Amino acid sequence: MKTNTDAAKQNNASAGNKYTVSNSLVTYYLLIMFGFFPLFLTDRYAHARVDKYWLYMILTGVLTISVAVCALINRSEAKRVGERSYLVMPLTSADILMLCFWGFAAVSTVFSAHFSDAVTGGSARNNGLLLLTAYMLMYFVLTRHYRYKSYAIAVYLIVSSIVALLTVLNFYYIDPLGMLKGYDEATINDFGSTIGNKNIIATFMCLFLPVSMMGFALAENKVNRVISAVSIVFAYTGLICADSTSDIFGLVVIIPVMLILCARSYTYLRRYMLALTIMFASGKLLHLISLALGDNNKGFEFMQEFLLHSPVMYAPIIVCGLLYITLKVLDSKLSGSYKPKAVQITLGVIFGVAAAAVIGLFIYYSAVDKETDLGNFEKILRFSDRWGTHRGFMWRVSIEEYRKFNIFNLLFGSGPDTAYFVLTPHFEELLDRFGDASTDCAHNEYINYLLTQGALGLAAYLGFMGAIIIRGIKAAKKNPMTLIFVSSVICYLAQATVNLYNPIVTPILFIFASLAEALSRQELLSKD
Repeated sequence: MKTNTDAAKQNNASAGNKYTVSNSLVTYYLLIMFGFFPLFLTDRYAHARVDKYWLYMILTGVLTISVAVCALINRSEAKRVGERSYLVMPLTSADILMLCFWGFAAVSTVFSAHFSDAVTGGSARNNGLLLLTAYMLMYFVLTRHYRYKSYAIAVYLIVSSIVALLTVLNFYYIDPLGMLKGYDEATINDFGSTIGNKNIIATFMCLFLPVSMMGFALAENKVNRVISAVSIVFAYTGLICADSTSDIFGLVVIIPVMLILCARSYTYLRRYMLALTIMFASGKLLHLISLALGDNNKGFEFMQEFLLHSPVMYAPIIVCGLLYITLKVLDSKLSGSYKPKAVQITLGVIFGVAAAAVIGLFIYYSAVDKETDLGNFEKILRFSDRWGTHRGFMWRVSIEEYRKFNIFNLLFGSGPDTAYFVLTPHFEELLDRFGDASTDCAHNEYINYLLTQGALGLAAYLGFMGAIIIRGIKAAKKNPMTLIFVSSVICYLAQATVNLYNPIVTPILFIFASLAEALSRQELLSKD
C-alpha cells in the first residue's frame, strides 16, 4: 500500500517530466542570457557594467513575474499535494543555504551605516541587496522549472566563442566593432571584447572553458561535440589573451579537477584527453598567429607568455595526444577492466600531494626564506604587499579593518558591496605606494564577502556553493550533465581568490549553480 509520501514522490516525478509553460519560459530566459547578455552594450565599455546589470535585473524580474502568473493561473491544479510538493518541497541543503545567504545579506543591509549603498551597490559595482535578491529569485525559479536542453548550451558555447574571438582580436589591436576608438592607451590595454577589463574577461573565460571541455567529454550528440571542440579553441586562446592572474588560478585548479571527474568513465576519460590535446594545441596555434602579427599585442604576463611561447608546452600536447590514442586503440581491452574509483583516488592523491607541495613552497618563501631571488616566480610564491598587483596589500588591510569590527559587523559585515567605506582609511597609503587613488573591493571575493556580509554571509555563500558541488557530483552518477555546470562553478571559485563578483559575469555563475542544483533536485525527486 502506497503512503502519502510515496504518492507525493510519484507525482513529483511525473510533474518533473512534463514540459510546461514555466519550463518554456526558463528556456527562453536562458537563451537570452546565454545568447544576448554577453554581447549587450549600449555605449562600448563606458556602460558595460550598468548595461548588463539592468538587463539582468529586467530579464530576471520578467521571468519571476511570468512564472508567478503561471502558478496563479494554475493555482487550482497546484493545490494537489504532488505538484505543490514539486514546486515548493523538499527544501534541499542548497535551498536552505541560499535562503541563509540572502537573509544574512538582508540583515546586513538593514543595519548598515550605508543603507542606500548596501541596497543598490551604488558606491561600488552594483552588487547590493537588489542584485542578491535577483540571484535568489532566479535560483528558486530555475531549480524548480529548468529542463535540460542541449541547444541552450550550444548557444552559450557559440556566443561565448564570439566573445573570446573579440578578446583575442582586441588583444592584437584588431578592432572589428570599433570598441576601442576614442579611449586612452591605458583603457585600450585593459579592456576587450564586450565584457570589460581583463579581470572580468578572465572570469568569463573561467566559466566558459570548463563548459566547453566537459561538454566535449560528456556529449553523446556528435554535433554538440563538434561545437564543444571548436569552443575549446576559442575559450583557451581567449583565456590566454585575457592576461590576468585569476584565469591562471582557475586553469591550474580546473584541469586536474575535470580529469578526476572524467575518470569516472573510460569513455569520458578518453575524450577528456582529446579535449586537453585540442586545448594545448590551440595555444600553439595562437603562438603562430602572434608571430605572424609580429607580436603586435598588449603584452603578456609571465605565465601567459610561458603557455603561449615556451617550447615546453609542446609536451602536454604530445602526452595528452598519445594517451588519447592509446586509450582509443586499447578500448576493447581496457574498458571492460577499467576501475574508475581506483583511478580517481590515485589521481586525487597525486594532485593533492602536488597542491600541498605548492602551498608548502608558498608558505616557506613567504614566512621563512624571504631573501632568495625567485625571478618571475616571485609574483607567485612569495606573499607581500606587492603580491598579485598589490592584492597582498588589499588583503592585509582588509583583514586589519575586519578585526576592528564590533560583534554585529563581525557576523554580518558592513553591508553588501560597501567595502569602499571600510577601506577608505588606506586610500592615502594606496596612492603613495601604488598610485591608485581608491578602491571599492578587497580583490578577493571571499575576503570581500567577509568585510561586507560578515562571517555568517561568507559561511552561507561557501556552504551554498559547496552543497551545489557535492550534490551535483552525487547526481552525476545517473545524470553526468551536472558535471558541466559543477566544473564551471569550481573554476569560478578558484579564480575568485584573486578576483571579485560583478554583474557582468557573476549572473552566469549563479545560473550554472542553479542548473546544477536543478538537475540534482530532479534526481532526488525521481528516487522511489
